[in-house]
Amino acid sequence: MKQFVGKTQTKTVPFMDGEVEIKVLTVGNVKAIEARTKKEEAKKEENRDQLAVLRFVMRLAVIGAEDLTDEDFDGFPVTELTKLSEKIMGVDTSVEEGNA
Repeated sequence: MKQFVGKTQTKTVPFMDGEVEIKVLTVGNVKAIEARTKKEEAKKEENRDQLAVLRFVMRLAVIGAEDLTDEDFDGFPVTELTKLSEKIMGVDTSVEEGNA
């Protein structure tokens, strides 16, 4: 099993009218997301950035999103980013072919 440590897996998922490639999250990635979420939740209500965690997840997992600015993210529909985030986090509720 040791030979698989650090190996990056990717998959292609639909996004808007096309597709993007995402990295399959590692345990370390999930821990980083949890830490970022706790950091945002610890801030006072008026200082919280409700989309900070979403942008963090996108930059972490979507290939090519690493260099997107906060302003770049402002140009995407929230519903599309949310759907993509669900696919990244493994909570995609759509039925895959052959797995019905």
